[in-house]
Amino acid sequence: MKILGKTLVATLLLALLATPAVAQQEDSTGMVVASRGEVIALSNGGSRELKQGDFIYVNDEIITSNRSFAVLQFEDGAKVTVRPDSTLIIETYLYNGNAGDEATLNLVEGGLRVITGAMAKSNPENYKVRTPVALMGVRGTEFSVILCGDQICGEDELAQ
Repeated sequence: MKILGKTLVATLLLALLATPAVAQQEDSTGMVVASRGEVIALSNGGSRELKQGDFIYVNDEIITSNRSFAVLQFEDGAKVTVRPDSTLIIETYLYNGNAGDEATLNLVEGGLRVITGAMAKSNPENYKVRTPVALMGVRGTEFSVILCGDQICGEDELAQ
């Protein structure tokens, strides 16, 4: 019985270690892998402070204050850095590793830096970043968008 118990514990431990961290919470779309300062998520009429290890969800409005940032890792491996004084809404993020994958990130204000994951590589037409002035399709593996008022004042490697 003692050997069976140790084997079961070892098997469960290996299964947990083999599971990606962003897949641990069933309905999450990803998690915060780093943050500094005040980072909050607004959703379902409430708010919660975000810190490293917290899960993020579709419809979360991620807000960073002055001198704050958050690095979000999504279930397809994409990493999004939300810059200081920024607001990002996760409108859609559905990843199953097939043609139905879809993501729309809405940068309301501020800036972000993205290192794309599997979805943007396999279905780039389904990965979009919305801003108050443009809806951009993503081409490439890394890009930044910075808003200055009602225009984009900084970007690199976005679709033409």
